[in-house]
Amino acid sequence: MRFGRSSLLLVGASVLMAPRATGAAELTCPSSVTLEALVACIRDQMPGRSSGMFVAPAFMEMSAWRSVVSAMMYGACGSPLPSTLSPFVQIRSFRDADNGRSYCLLMETADRNGDGVVDRGFGAFIVDAFAERELSHQVSHPIADEGTETQAVTVFKRTRSRTFLLAGAHRDARLDERAFQGFSMSSDVAHNAATMFHAAHVEIAAYYGWRPWWAIQWHGMAEDTCERVDVHLSHGFDTTPAAGDKILELRSHLLAFEPTWRIGVAGSRVCSLNATSNVQGLLLNSAPTTFNFGTAAAPAARRFVHIEQHPGVRDPEKWIAAVMATWP
Repeated sequence: MRFGRSSLLLVGASVLMAPRATGAAELTCPSSVTLEALVACIRDQMPGRSSGMFVAPAFMEMSAWRSVVSAMMYGACGSPLPSTLSPFVQIRSFRDADNGRSYCLLMETADRNGDGVVDRGFGAFIVDAFAERELSHQVSHPIADEGTETQAVTVFKRTRSRTFLLAGAHRDARLDERAFQGFSMSSDVAHNAATMFHAAHVEIAAYYGWRPWWAIQWHGMAEDTCERVDVHLSHGFDTTPAAGDKILELRSHLLAFEPTWRIGVAGSRVCSLNATSNVQGLLLNSAPTTFNFGTAAAPAARRFVHIEQHPGVRDPEKWIAAVMATWP
């Protein structure tokens, strides 16, 4: 595995390998027949705000998660799960009833106490093995950024993009505190690299290396935030993008379909939400030795696209054509 191994391998091992408790449930969302319904179901059974239920993963769990993500990226969807993950998660093929397409799905399912909420807050990862666009649609703040989960998965599905990545808990499910060796236990995955969300993002970056791809993170801001814009686009920098930049292309295509939208970009000073501390953006905007847990992933400056949006513009139907035109 890529992560370092030490006494970390022994931490919590008895918990990881313990049998399921009597009465434990498997939250597999069996009635969901579309990706939108599936993602809504996953959202509704994840740890909520101030629940304190988010469990920070250990290095060995993140390493195992990355190994599964890597296999999924290369088209494998039926391999047995590592023993560190099998008590908690499921991998399976999921067929969407709308388009008849099959996807590979990795999701947390264990609910040991039967309260209808998953135990850890690992999240979910979906791959389209026959994608047409090398895009990763990512939702780091489900529940908190209302509607972004179904918005992003609909855009993922309709644009035939490669991956969809969903955080496993409300960003404020657990306040920031320190765990073993000082690692953060925060559930805000956009600002905590020690999460399954970021581990998956690292593995996606490693899969592509220098090849072109883009990570599009869908965020939501309050109506009274950045009141001069409806949408704000950035790469994780507070600098004006150069001519030909993808976020300028995306803005141009959005305005062609939605001419009344007020769309700002980094450097314009109309909005300060430029994701400069977002750890997924820092990974893609940095040198290979930074924020990558030792992976030889190439830097991919401006492959990170950060979208902030007011509630009234989160309709996926208003974004699909512009995304397809920007990444044809």
